[in-house]
Amino acid sequence: MNNQIDYSELIDRYLNNKMEQDELKWFTREMDNYPSLAEEVRLQKEIGEAILNEETLEFRAQISSLFEKETAAPTRIRTRKHLIPGAARIAVASLAALIMLGTGIWFYTHRTIEPDTLFEMYYEPYDGLMNVRSGNSQVADLLVSAMQKYETGEFESALLLFETVLANDRNNITSRFYSGISYMETDRFSVAESSFTGVIDHKDNLFIEHAEWYLGLCYLKTGKIDEAEELLTAIAETDGYYSRQARRISRNL
Repeated sequence: MNNQIDYSELIDRYLNNKMEQDELKWFTREMDNYPSLAEEVRLQKEIGEAILNEETLEFRAQISSLFEKETAAPTRIRTRKHLIPGAARIAVASLAALIMLGTGIWFYTHRTIEPDTLFEMYYEPYDGLMNVRSGNSQVADLLVSAMQKYETGEFESALLLFETVLANDRNNITSRFYSGISYMETDRFSVAESSFTGVIDHKDNLFIEHAEWYLGLCYLKTGKIDEAEELLTAIAETDGYYSRQARRISRNL
């Protein structure tokens, strides 16, 4: 995708049929040219449809209940003194239906998704990289073994080795970052937060951008929604690797 264009508003307009003809043609070409944009549009459409379907079912249930109460009311109550003629009752019920429909549309437009759901949608463990550097051959050997365990999904064993490396070299950022992912994989998100914060605070390494992303995901899992929104919004405003994903999450929080 063209990183100079903010597609988020364009996607919203496209999905809500608010584009003029020329803009629609251009945006369609953009989706043809950039598969990642087409995938983002598809994902946002599926999210919207899933939420709308759920709200539609609830709306229909409310309307059904409303009319059942109306038709089930005793005749003597409905006709006594003719306080509310039949046509008026239908009009009142119709107005209530419109109000509820409008409410459903509002909630769709201002939709939110549960943090756990967002986490499951966007979390993937970071790929293992076997580029191990250390002046200490023993530490280097431990780190190689840790990465091998990591790559085969043996995260508990990998953690023991990563922590052993860190016990001998507290500045080993590779071990600190991958230990954070391993803690996430073993559902210890609060500990993972500390690992990623250590990577970020180091300030001079290649993992900072990735650590910020995974820290934001950890915040989603630990219920720190304000912190998650602040960090993911900051990531979304950059031109980084995770900016589009962060933008999607921020829109749906």
